[in-house]
Amino acid sequence: MERLEGVKVLVAELMLDDAIEQLAAACAVDVKYQLSREELLAAIPEYQGIVVRSETLIDKDFLDAAVNLRIVGRAGSGLDNVDVPYATQRGVIVCNTPESNVISAAEHTLGLLLASSRNIPWADRFIKSGAWGRKQFEGSELYGKTLGIIGLGRIGGLVSQRARGFAMRVISYDPYIPDSRFTNLNVEKKRTLEELLHESDFITIHTPRTKETMNMVSDEQIAMMKPGVRLVNCARGGLFNEEALWRGLNDGHIASVGIDTWMDEPQKSHPLYEFETVVGTPHLGASTFEASKRVGEEVVAEVIAGLRGRIVKNAVNIPALSDESYAKLQAFIRLSEQMGILYRQIRRESVKRIEIVFAGQEIDVPADAKILSLVALKGVLEGSMSRGTVNFVNAGLLAEQIGIEVKETISPESGDYRNLIRMIVTEGDGTEFLVAGTVLEHKHPRIVQIGEFPITFVPEGKLAYVPHKNVPGVIGRVGSIIGEYGVNISRMVTSSGVNNEARDSIMILGVDNDLPQAAIDRCLQMDEIYEIKLIDL
Repeated sequence: MERLEGVKVLVAELMLDDAIEQLAAACAVDVKYQLSREELLAAIPEYQGIVVRSETLIDKDFLDAAVNLRIVGRAGSGLDNVDVPYATQRGVIVCNTPESNVISAAEHTLGLLLASSRNIPWADRFIKSGAWGRKQFEGSELYGKTLGIIGLGRIGGLVSQRARGFAMRVISYDPYIPDSRFTNLNVEKKRTLEELLHESDFITIHTPRTKETMNMVSDEQIAMMKPGVRLVNCARGGLFNEEALWRGLNDGHIASVGIDTWMDEPQKSHPLYEFETVVGTPHLGASTFEASKRVGEEVVAEVIAGLRGRIVKNAVNIPALSDESYAKLQAFIRLSEQMGILYRQIRRESVKRIEIVFAGQEIDVPADAKILSLVALKGVLEGSMSRGTVNFVNAGLLAEQIGIEVKETISPESGDYRNLIRMIVTEGDGTEFLVAGTVLEHKHPRIVQIGEFPITFVPEGKLAYVPHKNVPGVIGRVGSIIGEYGVNISRMVTSSGVNNEARDSIMILGVDNDLPQAAIDRCLQMDEIYEIKLIDL
């Protein structure tokens, strides 16, 4: 794949060599670990991308200093160290790798569940001290117990599957997850957190840390739990109030706690360390070789895609795409951007409004329509803005700033096509101009209409758009002139429109190399040629 010239990426936190080599194959890379804050702010202006984990603070001061930054790649799922709203305002893509460590985190959750319920670390320390005994280490089986899962997202779902392997009854509270996911995972849905707290023998939490979830479980919630409840937190520090955990352990209401994530990290001491029934680990949820390999490969792939101007599947400041949606939409993403670029290169008019109609059964979700709309909008605006780079993050904001209204519509009616995307652009003088396209066999994009002219061609390579009078000899003369300048026409399609009283037509010529200006000028000397616009897709 073509190398990104003039592009530099800073790898600011630990990443495996294979991932760094993958990144270095695409662009220039500097690996600089443990830079001081001052060193980082001084260095960042020269970079277009940065890869971080959880320690590097990407805040307003950093983003203001990063004048050339286009993408932040977070190797991992959490974004506590990144000011995403301000990055969005600055047009900087922020992406993470939410799928890379989910298996490791789910397995660590089960590890803490078992270790704390069977007192394994305590017993290990005891016999290594030279002592022997069993009575004080009596634990609790998972078999037949009720596991309450707060948050049934990616990790919570994997935990539920593994817990059922221990023959546990699994219940969950998550008001943001559809009922179908509970059904598919064979998990009982609880309508309130209180219901889950009352019924659970074991409780594990898998939510992000937000204003809503911070201290989600504190003294009031612990009082609702069964005596002898066992808790695990492998998500984010502060979801379980740590002072409340201490009180619950101290009075015996909580039997054990497994905790991997802490309110303050790193830390040399903590009140919870005094309890033998607390199993603590230093944020190891993602610390497996397999997760490290996946996280590096995935963040590098996302950063390279962003720097190439392509869709970033795991960008958090544009609509997110699941792997399934991304696979389904890849050809539509390509088509949508090509439609936008095509319009920009043949019209170059001021734009007041863009309406994109997605017709057929293959694009029927508003989130999918939104991402395709952003892609088309980027194509329309890119290269025409005086405000710098246009990308999927800032395209909507830039359109709003310059007064372009954008609308997406989903319709089941696609006429002669299985699917159809119609982009209707209202220009500054009120003129409406249409570009339409379809995807054949789920993978082959085609433009099927330009303006009033139905026409079918593959939107790729170097093309010439030539509107002209539909009279004898025009096409042959154009071909002859272009041939005189050593340019081969590899393909050509024409259209005379429908009910075209003016007898106008268009031709789309695919050319193998650049069309010299002299050839264009010669063609424009013909009265029958209205204009020639070069298109590079």
